[in-house]
Amino acid sequence: MIFDLDGTLLDTIADIGNSVNDILKEFNYDQRSIKFYRDNVGGGIIDLLKKALPNDHGRPIDVYIDPLDRFYRLNLNKSAKVFPNIYDILDELKNRDIPIAVISNKPHEFAVECVKEFLSEHIDITIGSGDKYALKPDPESANHVLEIFNVDPKQCFFVGDSGFDIITARNTGMKSIGVLWGLSNEERLLKFDPDYLFNEPSDLLKFVKNFAI
Repeated sequence: MIFDLDGTLLDTIADIGNSVNDILKEFNYDQRSIKFYRDNVGGGIIDLLKKALPNDHGRPIDVYIDPLDRFYRLNLNKSAKVFPNIYDILDELKNRDIPIAVISNKPHEFAVECVKEFLSEHIDITIGSGDKYALKPDPESANHVLEIFNVDPKQCFFVGDSGFDIITARNTGMKSIGVLWGLSNEERLLKFDPDYLFNEPSDLLKFVKNFAI
């Protein structure tokens, strides 16, 4: 089972939003609301920054990269927390010897740090964005995980709260599980036609407990 990170396992939207708002403040731009970040996160931090910047900012995006990295480091894991029942889900998978990976569009270094802080005993492989792997929904990182685990994609699930995750599952031949407790809503996710859709982590826990393996 492969999980997205932000909005699926961890509630990190405050840390992400504060990081981008710190940049906007430094350049004297209007800051954005948490709702804005909830509605626009998922495509990676650079994509989010581009959406948050005013249309007439008039600067190359490279100007913002170093401050973004600095503020992201300062805000990382300050307000982040694990969603309810996530540990129960991961424990159930571990007890069944089901390998678990995280694939995130968060920069790789920060994805690894988040997993280390909250989920180190549960996650076998963590892959974030960077030079080595393309952003989701490119299937490269998911295919790499499947190769390491030596598993048939038809027997695997990709769990996430965005269309990027649903499409990644489809691009790799995996079954998709959309979740609604994070950064998306039912109307938005249904457009991507997930194989399963769960409202609460407790629903996913029941699903995992009923695995026939």
